[in-house]
Amino acid sequence: MIFRKLRNLSGNMVRYLVNDGPAYLINGSYNAYSTFYRGQLSLGLPVSQELIVSQEEIKKRAVQKLALVLYHIFLNATGLQITRDEIKAVIYDELKNGRLRLTENVILLTEDELTYLSLKRFKVPKKHLPSVSEIARRRRILREAVRANPVPIYFENDIEEKEQNGRGDYEIVHYRNFTDQGNAIGFRRIISMEGVTAGDDRPTVVLVPGFANNSNCFNINNRYSLAKDIADKNVWVYLFDSRGVGVNTGRFDPLYTVDTMSDYDLPTLTRFVHKRSQGKPAFLLGHSMGGLVSENMILNWSLARQLKDIDILDQEKKKLLAKSLPTPQMAEKYLKMVRCVISLASPKFFHKNSHIFFPVSLWLNHLSRVLRFQKVPVKEVSKLFTELPVLKQITRFVWQHNVGDLNFLISPENHKNDKHFVELYLKEATESIPLGLGFQCLKAIYNGEGFKRMDGSGLNYSACLAWFPDNIPVFHFWGTRDNLVPMDNMRYSKYYPHKIKKIYHIKSPKDLRKIKITAECSQLVDFVIEGANHLDLLYGKLADEIVTPLLMQIVENVWGNWSYEPSCRGPIR
Repeated sequence: MIFRKLRNLSGNMVRYLVNDGPAYLINGSYNAYSTFYRGQLSLGLPVSQELIVSQEEIKKRAVQKLALVLYHIFLNATGLQITRDEIKAVIYDELKNGRLRLTENVILLTEDELTYLSLKRFKVPKKHLPSVSEIARRRRILREAVRANPVPIYFENDIEEKEQNGRGDYEIVHYRNFTDQGNAIGFRRIISMEGVTAGDDRPTVVLVPGFANNSNCFNINNRYSLAKDIADKNVWVYLFDSRGVGVNTGRFDPLYTVDTMSDYDLPTLTRFVHKRSQGKPAFLLGHSMGGLVSENMILNWSLARQLKDIDILDQEKKKLLAKSLPTPQMAEKYLKMVRCVISLASPKFFHKNSHIFFPVSLWLNHLSRVLRFQKVPVKEVSKLFTELPVLKQITRFVWQHNVGDLNFLISPENHKNDKHFVELYLKEATESIPLGLGFQCLKAIYNGEGFKRMDGSGLNYSACLAWFPDNIPVFHFWGTRDNLVPMDNMRYSKYYPHKIKKIYHIKSPKDLRKIKITAECSQLVDFVIEGANHLDLLYGKLADEIVTPLLMQIVENVWGNWSYEPSCRGPIR
């Protein structure tokens, strides 16, 4: 007993010297410099206008693009040569008067808006209207065309066989769809080739990665693949990547935030899966920020149904929020597309003194201005620490020994058979991200109040949990060694409206015998995994012995006896 207390005291002293103490000092220096410089976070501004494209510049580009398309449409359909300057002036006027809307970085028209512009503003003879509309559909500037013709959908597939990978036969299919705003979103589906078949009643799981991660985090290789682990249980698995990330790698979108992922990107995949399977609801399984995005999407739809009753926003902010939400009727329809949501180490708020990682991250607010960053250099920093000779050895020592709890990703005892797991994970699964998302996260760290929308509504997602739909089951997993998402986050579970709430503390695989998962809709369950750090909920000993078996128990039991109506069978494979 005495030796244990001395060991704990020694450990606490080391943590204070290398982690807690420096965290307070760095936070203090950041606050002092911010006061001197009037930093963006202390002012509450969403992002630095010096660092990303301004809203006016985005509007300007969108107007230029639409004007060019309309110029060619009118010329080809009618022979009329309306100058681009004239077209741009009209578009700006319509935007100012609220008859047209800039959504993200594009301006899409409805059929009615195109008709109004053609006949009223540009005086196009009515006889040419069918030709104008037809060309506009082909040029994909109409919202109706984007929704009705989201092609190309399927464009590639890969086959992996047991003889090659040593574990099983899989088909990996690549798809592409489009958001309502016209942004292309690519994603993948992994299935065990003999485990599922078109028209079956097997469940679908959508995997949503976390901050600065792409969907490879669920399929690093054949040894570390939660996606294949789930597919091996005869489940349809989809891997989500948001804009500019993973299979969507390309030019960064400055509007890429938690909001755009929840409002547009993830809903696009969710609707696609539901439509393609002809009505099968999906499980959403998100790690870290992926769980936050999944729950926020559902929360947005629930808010849309009852926005007039929400008492934490004034009328002006409700109007701003409504621009990003579906209609109440569509929201009701969308909510039926989700069977359950599972969040692994997903934050509701941050405590900036809980780990030295947070105050160091806050300095990005000032360093990005000084060094003129065009992105949050996550990939570059990880390569620096894992490939540069001297830093590489220091980093490995930290990963493997966790001095003072500096290792914020894994508990080394869960990865004794692979001491280089973190390096592999960072290499395969992490990406640099746009500054917009980075600053949204920094604001959440700085104020400690949770994630707030970046639009004018300022909605705090963590303050809206009472409006989460009580008929969609929620399962949260927490690690007792997770400094990025400390156990304090679990207190937010009390705000959900579900009738049944349970907490399970799991110290060993034997504790799984006590757990019973039912098909009850109105349930929220918190699982506390003893000894787990942030990535230990995905891979390692605890994941293999506790987390993954629990995930499959949740999927099978919550799915229950779901089946298609006889008239609905036969979805496209």
